[in-house]
Amino acid sequence: MAEARSSEELLREARACLKRRELEQAAGLFQDVLAIDDRCIPAHEGLATTAFLLQDYDRAAEHFRQISRLDARQSQPLVNLGAVYNRKKDYNAAVKTLRQALSKDRRCAETYYNLGIAYRGQNQLSMAVSAYKEAIRLSPEMAEAYQNLANAYLDMGNTQQAILHYERALKIRPDFERARRGLERAMTAADTAKRSISPFGRLVDIEEVESRKAQVASRVLTPEERFEDRSTVHKLAKESELAAAALLKQLREQLEHHLLRLTHAISHDEDRNQLYRDHLEFIEAREQFDQLVRLLKDKVDQLREHETQITA
Repeated sequence: MAEARSSEELLREARACLKRRELEQAAGLFQDVLAIDDRCIPAHEGLATTAFLLQDYDRAAEHFRQISRLDARQSQPLVNLGAVYNRKKDYNAAVKTLRQALSKDRRCAETYYNLGIAYRGQNQLSMAVSAYKEAIRLSPEMAEAYQNLANAYLDMGNTQQAILHYERALKIRPDFERARRGLERAMTAADTAKRSISPFGRLVDIEEVESRKAQVASRVLTPEERFEDRSTVHKLAKESELAAAALLKQLREQLEHHLLRLTHAISHDEDRNQLYRDHLEFIEAREQFDQLVRLLKDKVDQLREHETQITA
């Protein structure tokens, strides 16, 4: 009879069954342990794990919550509960639970990894990126974190960063099939985007070409006008190039940096003063970015206006 056996013996047998993936038998043995001691945390952990593997996420969540009540100091039950909520696609509950886990332990890579999944499920992609990066910082060999970070970048349309992180995941785990498929999607997306903006490989519209010829033929420039035209175009093109370079530099070195700091402060529940400072710095960087965007647009508009005047 199960009652005649000690809880330690039942736990050993249950764990052996779990290791062999004999899930129903393992669950029964863990239940026998709880019949002896309903506060046995290893038995609750075993039942939560078997329920998770059987995709009975409600029951898994119930046992992880019970473990957290029995030992409120530990963060791991909350991390596992957050993972269960992610499987249930209850991302709001996952974020709330995982933030509670962070209040107990800020150095658990799995917490940030699961938080990244939850943020991506909420379509908060910049927050997901920040969470995955923190998971990677704490656990540089976590291939799944690189793969999921790449997924988030791909959702954002940043195919180059997606390719980079899929490749890093595969460097850690060459047989990582999801990362391989993701890399193929990212490379296809990058190739499609490249072709869509390429001036080559397009069929010629004869009527459009003839119309352009007629427009050009209607206005013949003098040598002086041609020289002035070339000088103006060269000047505006150079100014546009410098404006674009400044815009890209500001985006990479300031705006992205302050955005990541702000999302980090929010996800880590920083004090209000720090959060306020990070918010002001982000607003300032955003205003500088907007100014550079307007400058570049102004240069492009000047080029278009000049072209209109020349061909009029």
